[in-house]
Order: sequence, then C-alpha cells, then structure tokens
Amino acid sequence: MKRMNIITALMITAALTSCGKADESHTPESKPSVTTTVAEAVTTTTESPITTATTEVASKDSADNSNEEESTAASDSSGNIGVDRETAVSNVKQLAGSGAKIVSVTEGTSPEGFKCWVVVVEPVTTEDGPETVTYYSGYQFCYPDNRIQPDGQQNPLMNYIGNYSNGRAMMYVSCIGTDQASIVIKWSSNVADSSVWTMSGNVTATTEAVTVKYNNCTKEYVSYAGDGSNMSNTIDYTDGSGEIDFMASDNKAYWYDSQENASGGVPFTFYNE
Repeated sequence: MKRMNIITALMITAALTSCGKADESHTPESKPSVTTTVAEAVTTTTESPITTATTEVASKDSADNSNEEESTAASDSSGNIGVDRETAVSNVKQLAGSGAKIVSVTEGTSPEGFKCWVVVVEPVTTEDGPETVTYYSGYQFCYPDNRIQPDGQQNPLMNYIGNYSNGRAMMYVSCIGTDQASIVIKWSSNVADSSVWTMSGNVTATTEAVTVKYNNCTKEYVSYAGDGSNMSNTIDYTDGSGEIDFMASDNKAYWYDSQENASGGVPFTFYNE
C-alpha cells in the first residue's frame, strides 16, 4: 500500500511537470505578435517624412509655376505702354484697313519718345507706295511713320506730334500724309462731363512756326456714367474754324479758336504722359 502511494505521487508529479511545460509553450508564441506590432509602427513612422517631402516638392513646383505665370502676365500687360497688344493692333487695322497684313508687332518707342507698340504692316495696295508701313500705336495715339514719304518729303508737323497740356485741357496731335494734321482737344469740367474738339486741316511752315488751319472743328459734350461708360454725346457745332501755331522758339502750341476763343490764350506745352 505504501508502495502504491509512492507510485501515485510520482505520477502526479510527472503530470504537473508536463502541464508546466505546456504552459511555457504559449509564452514564446506571444513574442512574434509584439515584434510585428513594433515593425509596423516603425514602417508607419518612416513613411511620414517621405510624404512630407513629396508635399514640399509639389508645393515648390506649384509656387514656381505661379511665379512663371505672374511673370508672363506682367510681360503681356505692358503697363508702361498703357495699352495692350491686341488693342494696339486693332487700332492699326482701323487705319490701315482690314485687308492689311500684320508683319510684326514689337515693343518700342515712337519718334517723339513715347513707349508704344511698333506695328509693321503690308498695306492693302502697294502701287506707287512702300511695301510695308510702320505704325506707332500707344496710349491715345496711333499713326503711321510717314516722316519720309516716297517722294522724299516730310510733313512739317512731324517734329511736333504728340500730347500737349495747358493745365486744364489735353491736346493730341498727329500727322496725315505730308501736309495735313489731325488734332483732338479734350477738357474735363468734372469727372462726369467733358468737352471735346476734333479738327483737321492743312499744314504750312515758316522759320518761326508750323501752322495748322482748320474750318471743320466739331465740338461735342460727352457725359459718363459712374462706371466710366459713355452715357451721351451732344453736338454743339461742326463748323468751327481757327488755327494752331506750333512755335519754334519755345516748342509750345498756341490755339486761336475763332468760334469761342476756347483756349483763352493759354499755350499748350508738350506733355509726355
């Protein structure tokens, strides 16, 4: 009986030992899961700088493209000229005719020193004339370069074309051919209302002055809305006469208006606006 108790005790001890080993076998199995979790955390952490770097590169590319677009827009706007390329070409076509062929359009300077678009065109007809004509198209002026005509003559007023001011009014002077001129004078009494005189006439020259005499002056009153759009035009007269003298002594323009003495005797001074 005593022997059987010893055997039974040995069997129980063996069983307990076996159970202990079985329990220990579960412990190593939990370690891979811990290792896997750590590895995944490391992977997630290493991806973040790559994503940030990619975002920074994309942002830089976007900024570079934006700067390039702004630079191109600034070049196209040509703010110093005061008129964009499309408008300048359109103004030239009105003078040269819709059939004229545009040869080139470049930024440049007019003979009197104003920044403008220099537009070279092939005229509609070239019979007895030049094959190409150069136009200067800028802010409030557009005219062909006809300083030297095919016959070798020059308009005497060419040295006086441009913009003039007498403090309250603006005068815009351009040549027509070799012996005529076109002149527009604008005086604004306020922001909403202006008086405009438009005239053309023959040009004569002496050693003292170049004179433009006219008898076709049209005076109109122009009213503008708050947004700057033209509201109405009222014609005052269409047969105004007089003359404008461009004096060699002081390079000023003196307007002698026979209709109403509109200039009041105040001379116009060359004004580079």
